[in-house]
Amino acid sequence: MSFHHLDQFAHVGSAVTRVPPAGRLVGTVVLALAVATLPPGAWSQLGFLALLSLALLAIARIPPAVVLARLAWPLGFVLLASAALLVVIPGDPVVRLGPLTLTAQGADRFAAVMGRAMVALLPAVLLVSTTGFPELLQGLRDLRVPIAVATALGLAYRLLYLTVDELERLQRAARSRNAGGGAARRRHLVAAMAGATLGRAFVRAERTHAAMLARGFRGTLPLLHVTPWTAGAALNLVGVCGLALAVAASARLP
Repeated sequence: MSFHHLDQFAHVGSAVTRVPPAGRLVGTVVLALAVATLPPGAWSQLGFLALLSLALLAIARIPPAVVLARLAWPLGFVLLASAALLVVIPGDPVVRLGPLTLTAQGADRFAAVMGRAMVALLPAVLLVSTTGFPELLQGLRDLRVPIAVATALGLAYRLLYLTVDELERLQRAARSRNAGGGAARRRHLVAAMAGATLGRAFVRAERTHAAMLARGFRGTLPLLHVTPWTAGAALNLVGVCGLALAVAASARLP
């Protein structure tokens, strides 16, 4: 299983990837907070932040199809979680669907929730598309997150791939032997595969840990490449964060 199904644009040279991982994390958080702090009805400011995020995605050379694909699942979850707002919020009735009444105020609140979610997710898509997981861990360490937490996240990330690898091998072996005919046999096969996957993943994790210790592991995961801070990267980060905060502040002016 590939490690690079999310961050395949991390090696594309751009003004975004020239910013160190800690800066990208800070920029993502600032953009998300700017969206979250907008008052109700600040559609022009929300649209400006959306354009800013889309401009950053274009600078990072991430295709629109990739952005839409990565927005689909989280936006689908937000859609299901917030659909009740259409009929729960009292107000002027627009459409009656049996015992349910869709109100204008409910539609406004639903549109605001979906708009905020979409705009807040755009910087997250930019972050995961342009930053590898080891770089994210380095960014967390640079931001003074405890080393034990960052290392545990890194090891859990790698163990997840080891577990999926073992499961895929067992599934290929079962298909090649035409195993699992009948409902009862399929249930038995699933239970056996789950147990075998966990056992093999545990053994493989022990071997991986021993190999790490043999190569000098002392509690941190070294990076093969570290993105240095430059004056241009710092100015770009300050400019984007300052612009996002100024737009959020302008929405609260009388």
